[in-house]
Amino acid sequence: MTVAGWCYLAITVLITFDIFARRLLGFSTEATTEVTGYLMAIGMSWALAGTLFERGHVRIDVLVQKLPLKLRVWLHLASLLALLVAAAFFVYGAYTLARYSLELGATDLSTLRMPMVIPQGLWAAGLALLLLAVIAMLMRSLRLLADGDADAMDRMLMARTYEDEAAETLEAVAEAQAGMHPVAGAPRTGGGA
Repeated sequence: MTVAGWCYLAITVLITFDIFARRLLGFSTEATTEVTGYLMAIGMSWALAGTLFERGHVRIDVLVQKLPLKLRVWLHLASLLALLVAAAFFVYGAYTLARYSLELGATDLSTLRMPMVIPQGLWAAGLALLLLAVIAMLMRSLRLLADGDADAMDRMLMARTYEDEAAETLEAVAEAQAGMHPVAGAPRTGGGA
């Protein structure tokens, strides 16, 4: 998720610089569109695994939440298997694309003439990270099922509820407020003696 954040920050900086350079300095990088597109794809792919672990992906599971736990865990397992197949397909496609770009020596059309294998390889690496995350979750889910802990598996894989998000928000607010107030007994800095 940190990689994604840095990619999106770089996008903001590049676009802002290009706007100011065009308006005030009379030139353009002529590569901002391509580079920000690469950064967007890389940031998205590198955020997928973290989002999966945080249960942040959009899931339409209104009916699944109403089903009995014993059925729900098997549907969770089926969704993980479907995600495994999709992620493997994405990784294969991204790797193949990057390999062909390397073999052809393909570059982008911008003034940078960036070798396409660089952004495509980083994009593929993010998708590979998602695949590894899915495999890890699948293995953990199977272990929980084997141990008979269907409740823990359900908690790990079910979509986040509004209660989860509200609790997380309240926790973040409490942490922010604690950081704003001096801790009792902590030495004060500044001021006069």
